[in-house]
Amino acid sequence: MSDKVAVTYSWNRMAYIVNKSLSLKGIQVYTGDSSIINMNKLSMLGNKCFRYPDIYADKEVFIRFLAKYLKGNKIDFLIPTHEEIFIISKYLNQLDCIKTLVPDFEALRTSHKKDLSSALAFKLGIPVPLTIKPDSVADCNSFFNENEKPIVLKYENSNSSKGVFYIRDRAQLELHFDNIGHFILQEYVSGEGYGVSMLYNKGNLRASFTHKRLVDKLTTGGTSTLRTGVKNDEMEAYSQKLLDYLGWNGVAMVEYKYDKLKKKGWFIEVNPRFWGSLALPYYSGMDFPYLYYKILKEGDIKPAFEYKQGVKVKWLLGGALGFLDSLAHERKLDFSHLSFKADYFDDFSLRDPFILFGEMGFYFEKFMHSFKLNPTNASSLNIDEV
Repeated sequence: MSDKVAVTYSWNRMAYIVNKSLSLKGIQVYTGDSSIINMNKLSMLGNKCFRYPDIYADKEVFIRFLAKYLKGNKIDFLIPTHEEIFIISKYLNQLDCIKTLVPDFEALRTSHKKDLSSALAFKLGIPVPLTIKPDSVADCNSFFNENEKPIVLKYENSNSSKGVFYIRDRAQLELHFDNIGHFILQEYVSGEGYGVSMLYNKGNLRASFTHKRLVDKLTTGGTSTLRTGVKNDEMEAYSQKLLDYLGWNGVAMVEYKYDKLKKKGWFIEVNPRFWGSLALPYYSGMDFPYLYYKILKEGDIKPAFEYKQGVKVKWLLGGALGFLDSLAHERKLDFSHLSFKADYFDDFSLRDPFILFGEMGFYFEKFMHSFKLNPTNASSLNIDEV
């Protein structure tokens, strides 16, 4: 009988790659989510699906359900893919005998909150854009006046492009004055976007992969829709220094802006969980889901750092959403978002063609509730309230 692995927040592309990696190796995968329709539910991989309570509605109900479901189905291994990792890390003692790789809660909190992660990077000598956490309207106005426009405003608990704003005039800044104390202000730094993704086992680096962003879904950044695998010794060293200091356990992606003319990178943020472009390392020969599973199964693995560079992977639905966003906000027909020039796709393959419809169904359901292409309400956990 094969091992059983549960994957949570499984409507998304990351969970699909976890499912694909493990299912094709004969491992029984249970994909869970709170949504009625999702990518993995329409997959032909043979995974079993289950539905759990909304993590954003009641964290304690969620963790009790998860513990009961895993125990009842004799599932030993758990792989979280999104913000439910906050709840799992905080209440790990309720998941008796379940093996998973999650960071210590305080390390998770430090990495997730933009003010704390930026302060830590600065402390460790990692280049960071000029940053303040304003305490007053005067602090905000002073920073705005003294720096080139735009400046960047980031809420502490933001993820991806949610909660990130480019401030070009005082009126835009004033919209956030009621929330002073819950955001940081940063200078805007130009350059190409890079991400260094790493897998740790109890404070020890076990795998690493670096990618360069080629196209983003939104003009404000956030999620990439086309990216390629590269190497960058400087940013990889910075990332290891940061995660070593935190005694990391599990996966994380550290994001940077890199100016190739100045040959300098700036720390942007940490994504302390699986990342949206997980398909890229998978198709490049760096199989993070299986390496994660091997650590759970065997206790440890040999370090893995070699992969094929130059592979391009595209998020099809993200490209379509990017096209619509540029049309709505810039009145521009940017057909680069709709290009099919990629080696692989996050959300489509001829051998598993219906996953794209599962993803589209999820977005349509959210759109009907919010009438937004990138809904933010009730879609981000405040880690201080977990």
